[in-house]
Formats: sequence, C-alpha cells, structure tokens
Amino acid sequence: MRRLRTAPPRPSRAAGGRLLAVAAALVLLALPLAAGTASAVEPAVPYWVVPGQPGTESDLTLPGVADRVLGDSRRWPELFELNKGRTQPDGLALTEPSQSIRAGWVFVLPKGATSGEIRIGTPPTAAPPDGQQPAGQRPDAPVAGRPQPTAPGAAQPAPPAEEGETLILGMRPVTVVLLGVGALVVLAVVVLVPILLSRRRATEVTQPTPTPAPGSRAVLDRALRQLARQADQAQVYAALIGPDRVSLRLAPALPEAPSPWQARQQGAIWEAPSWQLDQNPDDSTELPLLATVGTVGGELAVVNLGRAPGIVALTGDRDAGMRIAGAFLDEISRHPAAASVAMNVVGPPPPPWPVPDRVRVTLDLQAVLPPSDDGVDGVQQTGVLRDHLVVVTAPIPPAELERLGALAAVSGSTAAVLVVGDAPNAAWRFEAGSDGSLDVGVLGLQLDRPTPRGRLVPGLRG
Repeated sequence: MRRLRTAPPRPSRAAGGRLLAVAAALVLLALPLAAGTASAVEPAVPYWVVPGQPGTESDLTLPGVADRVLGDSRRWPELFELNKGRTQPDGLALTEPSQSIRAGWVFVLPKGATSGEIRIGTPPTAAPPDGQQPAGQRPDAPVAGRPQPTAPGAAQPAPPAEEGETLILGMRPVTVVLLGVGALVVLAVVVLVPILLSRRRATEVTQPTPTPAPGSRAVLDRALRQLARQADQAQVYAALIGPDRVSLRLAPALPEAPSPWQARQQGAIWEAPSWQLDQNPDDSTELPLLATVGTVGGELAVVNLGRAPGIVALTGDRDAGMRIAGAFLDEISRHPAAASVAMNVVGPPPPPWPVPDRVRVTLDLQAVLPPSDDGVDGVQQTGVLRDHLVVVTAPIPPAELERLGALAAVSGSTAAVLVVGDAPNAAWRFEAGSDGSLDVGVLGLQLDRPTPRGRLVPGLRG
C-alpha cells in the first residue's frame, strides 16, 4: 500500500505547534485538578476542640463531650454520627463510641450546642502520613499522588501510526483536533485573564478581601479593636456574629456611627459587614469579659459580663447553671484579651474538670476581696475589683452579696461577679433550663432553643 506523503512543515511552524501543544496540555491538565480542589472545600460549621496538651489522652469520654458542649450526655450518638471516621489533627479517627478521646481532637457539632467554647468555621483536619490510607479507606485503594502499576487488561498507550495512515504535520488527525481545542482555550485565557485581573485590582481598591472563618470570635475581636480606635465612648454589652456581619448592642445608644458602622434603632444597634472591618491587627484594647451564650437565628451571641451594673445571677436549674458558669470561666481564661484578669471561684469549682491553672479556688470570700475602707458603702477603694472575675458557687451572707454587687457596679466595666443561684440585688438574671436552654432576660436576645435530647444508652459513662 502506498503511503500518502505530505510536504514537510517549516521549522518555525513546527516550533510554534510544539509550544501551543505544551500550553494546551497544561491547561487541560489543570482543569481536573482545579475541579478536585474546589470540591474539597468544606462549609463553615460549628465545632469544638478538646482542651489539653495535643497528643495526650483526655479524661473525657464521648458522653462527657456531649455533656460539655450540648448540656446532655445522652446526646452522644449525635456527636458520634457527625464525627465518625473524620481524620483528626493527629492523624487518628473516632471509630467506636467507647474509644478514648484525645486532646486536640476536633468535634463537629449539631445545631443548638451551648458551650462557651464553640467555634464556627472550617474544622481543622490532618492528611494521613505519606504511604498510609485515610481512616475508613479500603487497604487496596490507591494512595493519592503515587503512580500505580498497570493492571492486566488495562488500557495501553496508543500504538504508533500504522503503515499507510494519513498524518497531518506528522500528527494523527485526532491529535490535531485536540490541539485545536487546546489552542482555543489558551487564546481565551490570554484574552480574558488581563481583563479579569484589571477588574480585580479596581475592586480591591474599594473592598478588602473577605476574612476566613466567618462567624467566629476572631471576627468580633477585630471589630472591637477597630471600634476602640473609632469610637471609644461606645459601650458594648452584647454582640451577634453572623457569616457576613457583626452586630453590636450599645448602652447608652449612640445615633451617630462612624463608617463602616450603620446605626439602627436610634443608635442602640451598630452593624457592619465583616469584609469592611480592618484586617490589620494592633494593640488596641479589647473586652476581656466576653462570654458566648448561644446563637440567635444561627448567629453566634456573645455578652460582655463587665457591662453588668452589679451581679450576674445564673438562676433556674442549678446543675445547668454550674455548667454555664464553668463554660464562661473556661472561655474567658483561654482568651488572650483576659491575660491580665484575676479569676477566683468562691465555693466548689464548676465543670469542666479540672479548672484552668490560673483560676484560684477558695471557700472564703474575704480571701478574694481586700477589707473596705470608710468610704461610701465601703466601696471607695481604688481598683478594688479592677480586672477581676469572681464566680460564686457557694451560699454567702446577704451583706456580702450586697458588697459584691456594689463593687462590680463601680468597677468601670473591668470586673464581673457571677453568682450561681439567685441574688436579691442582681443586675442581670440569666435563667438556665434543664433542657440546655438559656434566657438572658433584660439583654433582649432571643436565643435559639436547643435541639431535642438523644436517648440514654446504658453501659457508657460521661
């Protein structure tokens, strides 16, 4: 059979064809990689990190975790179903309900979690070590990124051109077609990329890059640092952090709000989009006595205990009140803004166990407060309760409760007194329910109700 001959290509055209082929191949290879990367992005969800030294075994069991973050140890099956098989930061995974929990593990939480340590964002995970399979993957599954041997019967590379086959510029027709498609893609990239980059630069002049982990305490901290520079007279007693905004509750109200804040309800509420907040950290003063109380419409709700003009009383179910007091204490003790705050518990310490190292536990209130002088109502001492958090879990005489309330009222928003149980002179009352609900009373925040409880399974301890 005669071979159909074609004229040899010119050198310049051959070089251009090779460059075009390489560019098209790179673009076509990048498309499936980009699609795989986009599919791996996880949505923002509520999660909780097991406290302690990462890598060590925690004293908590799965029901214990449910009691701490959901307020009910019987809801452990919900946590197990949400976190079963997830690769943890140390490379391990939760596979059995009775398995030991390790410090540093990350638990994805259901809606209605009540702990003060909840974070909202993409839960941190870790890829398994090189050469190991992820938790739950079949042993015979291929390892990502490692070349695999060709199995018998698998598709083999295309053979060279047969004798007499028609070639175009030394290439098969199907190759020429693929290169033409690749050339069109490259041409589109060359034309469109400069246009998109110029539009992006114009957008970046007026709009900063959105921050990661929307709805987290880090967004609120950044908002408060910016507020301290813009309007240090604004007194914040509560805040809501949503996926794309921060909403502050002020008392007294301020009708005039600086940009990017917008005043609502005659200045009782200031709101700003998260992406318009200053992303440059500085040394501005934050609020050290912030505590998470739950969610409102799915947005994280935080209150400033330092703004209470006296005692904050946790009424209602005592066991639930103790858990909430412990969550407040644990959250505040771990936040960098509260590094200079002295913390004392008068009475039995609330869970979680053990209490943080920086928290002092005593049974004598007089060991916490210095003796009063001869001022008005015995509270005219300079800085008596400045930078101080006192949590009272034991009954104390009414006269000492009155003195505590007066000291908190004149602390200049730098101290807070939290009493588990009712106090006749309480300024704020938070009512804790046995079902995990919390009513923050005069603050006017309608917190979301907790999800229904799980079923108690015998044989597992919290």
